[in-house]
Amino acid sequence: MILRLYRNFRLIWIGQVVSVIGDGMQSVALLWWARRTGGNALLAAVAASMIVPFVICAPFGGWLADRYDRRHLLIAADLQRVVVTATLAVLAIRHHASPVLICALVALSSMATAVFDPTYSTVVPSLIESEHRAAANGLNMANSAVGGLIGPLLGGLMISVFDVGNVMLVNAATFAWSAAFIVCARIPRPAGATPQARERHSTRGAIASVVREPQLRRLVGLASVLNMVAAPVPLLIVALAVDRFHVGPGAYGALEITVSAGVLVGALLAGKFAKGAISLPMLLIGGCLASAGLLPIVGTGVAFLIGGVAIAIANTSLLTTLQGVVAPEVQGRVFGVVGALGEGLRPVGLALGAPLLAIVGVSWAFIVVGGLVIVTTLLLGPRR
Repeated sequence: MILRLYRNFRLIWIGQVVSVIGDGMQSVALLWWARRTGGNALLAAVAASMIVPFVICAPFGGWLADRYDRRHLLIAADLQRVVVTATLAVLAIRHHASPVLICALVALSSMATAVFDPTYSTVVPSLIESEHRAAANGLNMANSAVGGLIGPLLGGLMISVFDVGNVMLVNAATFAWSAAFIVCARIPRPAGATPQARERHSTRGAIASVVREPQLRRLVGLASVLNMVAAPVPLLIVALAVDRFHVGPGAYGALEITVSAGVLVGALLAGKFAKGAISLPMLLIGGCLASAGLLPIVGTGVAFLIGGVAIAIANTSLLTTLQGVVAPEVQGRVFGVVGALGEGLRPVGLALGAPLLAIVGVSWAFIVVGGLVIVTTLLLGPRR
């Protein structure tokens, strides 16, 4: 229904359906290539090149989204990623890439993403009426879930049949696909693009509005801390499969897929269920994680599935609430700061995963992480 009602959103969304699958393909291909080419040192350097530039540049990307034509920004970011990804593909095919050049190109792509992501987050409320935003955000979440499920699978298959360079060429084509659909869409200019709005809504004022407003402060804090707390979960799932259930890669993959499948189901249900309190699905996520440390493997799979549904509903509800609470003139900067905080704290959570496993073991690690999600939600969740 949403796709029929809103032509411009439909065009942009169709572009993203293909683009996020390409992102999933490239993530697998790039990390695989880095590991095979330069070992763990290059793997770590490439991973850092993905994260650090985004964390630094996302607030600036949000500032651009508040000041300049968002359609032009989205197109420019996609075209930059076309050029960078195609260059990486050629280097991979010809085997001429130096580690420094690889990391530099990955960083350039990450900078473009740091402009694209906060800009895209501000586009939805400018195209969709408030009563339909939860459903629209749910569709975007479904895109991400499909990309997370299909992209790595296709990337791995293409690497085995062809090579890494061909995977990157396909991803470059998906960025071009996205840009082509954005060209056909009409996106309103940001409310902060006028000289008068620029004077009234400075970057300092945008940050001050988050700090000053209790609901905003709680939402941003909740999103940031939960990103850090949940970061080690993929590591814990590996340990759970190997150390507690003593299963092989097939069963481990099935456990991973249950989370993504739950996210996809939750994204499709978000239009109906993501209009209520954010705290309820957050508490459900914490309960599912904590129970995963105690249940047998089938029960754990069910817990992961339910937790995935709750993740999608919670994220959609959080984003929809932010879109409704944050003034249109400063949405880009707020979303840029939220994205930077979330990505910036993830490595902290990942770094704490191994010590947590070593100290308390995998079962208690899940209980601790689930408990932290519950406590964080109770402390920082919105008060009504």
